Amino acid sequence: MQNILFLHGWGGDENSFANILLYFKRKYNCICVSMPRETDEPWVLEDYAKLVFAELDRQEIERTHIIAHSFGARVAALLVNMQPERFGKLVLTGPAGVKPRFNLLRWFKIRLHKAKIIKSKGSADYRVLSHSGKMTFQNIIKRDLAPEISGIMHPTLIIWGKKDKSVKKYMVKRWTKLNAYTTMKIYKNAGHFCFLDEPAKFIMDAEEYINNV
Repeated sequence: MQNILFLHGWGGDENSFANILLYFKRKYNCICVSMPRETDEPWVLEDYAKLVFAELDRQEIERTHIIAHSFGARVAALLVNMQPERFGKLVLTGPAGVKPRFNLLRWFKIRLHKAKIIKSKGSADYRVLSHSGKMTFQNIIKRDLAPEISGIMHPTLIIWGKKDKSVKKYMVKRWTKLNAYTTMKIYKNAGHFCFLDEPAKFIMDAEEYINNV
């Protein structure tokens, strides 16, 4: 039986893929890892990688495919660079990790905020975090994973929703330019959560890609 490691997005947990796991668990050994957003001390991406490797070791998983969403794709990129022999194919949806383009308006707002001319509490994800959590969040989103993406030697499928407001099209296109092993599918009627918006289609595409020789 093949193994599939599921890596959820920021703020999610091991139940994030519950709707599609009902299918995958019938045919695959599924490994789900909850990656915390709150820790006693600020974390960097390597800390999440260590957490995942510890779970793979605990379950004695020698090799596995990966299905990852958003933040989970950041972790996946690091994992396959650190121990490439332990991983097979990657299916990434709404993958984060590519540095956003320079946006003059956004830059101006940040400068005003730092100068305390205006008050901005940040995104909803950011506002609910503790001080340590906020530092972890900043460590993650400021990390440009272009070198790690370029270093991926595993066949990779990106599934991107055309209505995704979190990860822009130019970002996923950059993935394909940085890495020659990457192909992309676009779901016209899905947003950032393709596996929730179009689960049957996602299952079919992910499984076909994993099993295609």
